Amino acid sequence: MNIPNALSIMRLILVPVFVRVFFSDMPYAKAAAAGIFLLAGLTDMLDGRLARKYNQITVLGKILDPLADKLMVASALMSLCLAGMIPPLFAYIYVIKESIQIIGSSILYKRLKDMPPSNIWGKAATFSIYAAVTLTMLVTIPKAAIWFLYGCCTLLVLGAFSSYITVGIRLFKESIK
Repeated sequence: MNIPNALSIMRLILVPVFVRVFFSDMPYAKAAAAGIFLLAGLTDMLDGRLARKYNQITVLGKILDPLADKLMVASALMSLCLAGMIPPLFAYIYVIKESIQIIGSSILYKRLKDMPPSNIWGKAATFSIYAAVTLTMLVTIPKAAIWFLYGCCTLLVLGAFSSYITVGIRLFKESIK
């Protein structure tokens, strides 16, 4: 077990911790949940950098890293939705997109025995969601601003989805030649 994979496992463990803290009655629960969410985001960046820098990229890491990220973000969006802090539409779009992407990645992995890396669209979408979710947990945002903020995130998510679909189709076509 290398450090990047251990960090991904830690992020998986943080998902239920985040949900528990978010819905708790403790003082400053949303701020504490925002801290947990940010910690997950920072370890996501750190594990990728460490894996690349020390050549510790593994098949397990290629699965755990995006899975931990997807589960944390989906849990945060669904929690905000259930708490009435954001409209359900944004959480639903994210969960549906990620579900389709997981299925597509599984098919690609089975065919290629490898996973395509994330790209700038995916990184921008992830960063925007982390910023929006954290901001939403820390301050009260007017409803119109929520729609604008999460609308921008959704456009980036859909842009990332489009780019991953394009790459996936190209890689799949190349694999059958």
